[in-house]
Parts: sequence; structure tokens; C-alpha cells
Amino acid sequence: MSQDKIDMLQRALAREKLARKQAEKILENKAAELYEAKQKLEKSYAELETLLNKTDSQLQGVFENIVDAYVIIDLEGNILKVNDAAVSLLGLTNSNEDFNLLNLVKPNEMERVAQSFKMLLNTGSITDFSVTILTDKKVEKLVHINASIIYDDGIPVAAQGIVRDITLQRKYRKSLETEKLKYYNIISNMNLGLVEVDLNDRIIMVNQSLLNMTGYTEEELVGKHGVNLLPVDDDRDLLEEKINERRRGKTESYELRIKKKDGEVRYWLVSGAPNYDLDGNITGSIGINFDITELKNLQLQKENLLEKLAKSNDDLQEYAHIVSHDLKSPLRSINALVTWVKQDNEGKLDPVTMQNLDLVDVTLEKMEQLITDVLNYSSVGTNENEKVDVDLDVVITELVKIMYKPDHIKVSFLNKLPVIRGDKTKLQQVFQNLISNSIKFIDKSSGSIVIDVEDLKSHYKFSIKDNGIGIEKKYHDKIFKIFHSLKKSKESSGIGLSIVKKIIDLHEGKIWLDSEPNVGTTFYFTLKK
Repeated sequence: MSQDKIDMLQRALAREKLARKQAEKILENKAAELYEAKQKLEKSYAELETLLNKTDSQLQGVFENIVDAYVIIDLEGNILKVNDAAVSLLGLTNSNEDFNLLNLVKPNEMERVAQSFKMLLNTGSITDFSVTILTDKKVEKLVHINASIIYDDGIPVAAQGIVRDITLQRKYRKSLETEKLKYYNIISNMNLGLVEVDLNDRIIMVNQSLLNMTGYTEEELVGKHGVNLLPVDDDRDLLEEKINERRRGKTESYELRIKKKDGEVRYWLVSGAPNYDLDGNITGSIGINFDITELKNLQLQKENLLEKLAKSNDDLQEYAHIVSHDLKSPLRSINALVTWVKQDNEGKLDPVTMQNLDLVDVTLEKMEQLITDVLNYSSVGTNENEKVDVDLDVVITELVKIMYKPDHIKVSFLNKLPVIRGDKTKLQQVFQNLISNSIKFIDKSSGSIVIDVEDLKSHYKFSIKDNGIGIEKKYHDKIFKIFHSLKKSKESSGIGLSIVKKIIDLHEGKIWLDSEPNVGTTFYFTLKK
């Protein structure tokens, strides 16, 4: 072999040796990189495994503790996995129990469930599906289901769903619907007209009664401005003012004149209140309307009658004074003439004639007293004085001191008399007439009149008790009638107790008596506080 060939082979071997060393170096670097990469991969795998375990634990916690029932089934309906909520809802023994959910479906629901399951397979999910089931414990429940398909490489392998018990929800909804229907029927058929308007006074709702009250149809009212349609022209400003008050949250009642569709004017009592949303914001107002036209007409008639009655009372009072004067004038003339006759013929006339003339005097005095009492009776209730606080204990005590009383009659008080709000003169007249009446009819050698009072809730109850001649029961109701006197005398006109009753009536009280002949009489009467 020539030297050239040898040299050429040596150079080739040297290049090959160098290349081998370079390759070994590269392999060593690659091995180091691969080792480092392996270390990183092993670390990442360990971190990923830790993360997966943590996530799986979290998902398991969510699965087990979710409030709603969670169910995983195969495509035949067999349970693969359920949480505790599902065990409780479905009435199962435990979460690992082999069970087919289709066994819980009521027979009349099977076809609808089958159609829904086909839809689930076709679409991959289904929501808002409700079905009635009969749990493993034979309890009927209505459940709501949201379900979706679980895939493996695009192939459906199972289904999962959240099942919620809505039995009570349905029961409450039905109850609410029943209550809503009940109140709707009440609103529709009550005799009060109901109208709801928004903040711009645009009518939102009316009930049938309001339609009957106005003569309009629902289509003619809803969407219209009530202030422009219902009130008479002169009352529109009033209604606008009340609407503004509703917007400020004010509630009140007021009268309003309404013009019906046919032009008839009616009077309404309107009770208006603001309407609120769930956040407490005013959204409009609600008005409840009551037709008071007939009551208003009666009120106007009453006012007219009261005016006429007041005028009649004035005329009667004036007439009573005129009659009193005109009647008393000739009586005084007759009395004067009789007196002159007696004086001019003193010693000339026989005793019988003189006795007859004395009887004429007595009759004239009684006639004049009768005229005075009639005038007093007619005056009670007219020209009433302003009511003031009257201390009856002071007034009646002073009255008893100045009244004429025989020495054998004693007047006493069991309790202090109260302060009453009323007409002082008339109240004094009540006690004066009753005490005088007792004094007049006491026939005992030792007379007693006892005055007492009892505090009731709204009234005071007074009593005046005597030990006089008494009154038979058959006369108890008659003695308060005008001109009725049980004892005929010139001092008694039969009007005194009638005046007492009239004054007590004016003070919103009542009067009655308890009496026994030859034992005594007790007059009871009440006066409002």
C-alpha cells in the first residue's frame, strides 16, 4: 500500500474519531437534557396528580353536599351514582343501591318520560322538565329535572341530572292561584268600584262594579286619563290635587262628583292610596269608590228639613211668647176686676158668693202658672247656652240652701257631686224640679231626701230618693208626659217632670224611677260626662 493511501486512511480515521467524539459529546448533552426534561416531567406529573386529587376531592364534596339531588344513570335508566340528597328524595336505602329510576315513574307518565328521554339523546340536554314520581317509600312527589348526556369519544354513555322536589312549590302556587282567584272574584263582584292608575293617572285596571257605576266599558276606560274622563268639570282641580298627594304617599278619603257616560251626575266617596312596587317605590295609586248619591240626597233633604225645623222652632218660640203675653193680659184684667168687685162689695155679698170669687182667684193663678210652664217647656232646647264645666256639688249645695223646705224635711248627700259639662241653668233646673217634687209629696212627720251619684263609663248616674207618698207602678211611664199630674193642685201644672226629661235628653241621658206607694220614690237619671 502506498504512503499516500496510508496517509489518506489515517486522515479518514482521524476525522471519524473526531466525529465520533463530537457525536458522543452531543449524545451526552442530549442525555443530560432528556434527564432534566424527565425530572421536570415527573415533577409536573406529580403536581398534576396532586391537582387532580384536589379537584376530585372538591368535586366529590360538591357532589355529596349539593342541596339538590344529583343522579347519574346509564342509558337504560339504571342508577350509577347518586348523592345523599338524591337518596333522601328518591327514598333509597343508600347511594350504592342498584335501582332503575324508571320504576319510580307513574304509569300514566311513562310515555311523556320516554319522549323527553329521546329529546335528551338528540339534543344532549333538557331543562324545565317536570314529572310526578312515586318514591321507593310510596310517597308521591312532583320533581323538576335538568339533565344532560355524558359522552365518551363522542358516544353517549350515560346521563346526569339535577332533580328538585317542587311538590310544596306546586302546592303553594296552587294556593296562591286559588287565593288570587278568590280575591279577583271579590274585587270583581264587590259593590265598591276599584280603579288602579299609574303615576301619569292613566287607568290600568278597573273592576266590574266601577264599570256598572260609570256606564263605560273596560276598553273605554283602560289607558285613558281618569281626570279627563270621570269627574265633573268643577271637580277636576280637586281630583288633580288628590292625585298629586298620592304621588307624595298620602292616603285619605274625599267626596267627588262623577259624570257617567250618559251624563248623569253621581256623588262618590273616594278612598285613595298610593301603590308601591316590591322595592317600595310609588308606581301609581288605587282608588276605592262608593256611590253615596242616595245618602247625599238624604243629607241634602235632612239639611233642608233642619232649616225648616229651625225656622218652625223660631216661629213656635215667637208664637209661644205672643200667646203667653196675649193670654196673661186678659187674665190680669179678670183678676183686677174680681179684686175690685170684692173690694166694692165687701160686706154686701153673701159668704157663698165671696167663696166663689176666691175660687176665681185660685183658678186665675193656676191658669197663669200653666201658661208660664208651657212657655218654659217650649223654651227648653231652643237658644241653648254654651256648654261649660258645671261643678254640681257647689251649684246644688247652694240651691238646697236657698230652696224652701219645711223644718221636718232634711236633704242630704251621700257622695260629692261631680263636674259636668253642660248648661248650668238647665242642670240646676233638673235638680230643683226633682227636689221640689219630693218636698211637695212627702207626707211623713220626718221627711228625708237623699241625693247620690255613681260613676259609670261614659255617664254619671244620679239618684234623688224620698220617703214620700210614692207612685203606683201603672203611672211610672205617664208622669213624664206633659200635662199629666197625679195630684191636682194649684202648684202642679203637670209640666215639671216633662221639662226635666227634656233637659236630660238634651244632655244625652235617661230618666226613670223606682217607687212604692206609702214608702217613697227614687228618681234615677244619667248625664253624659
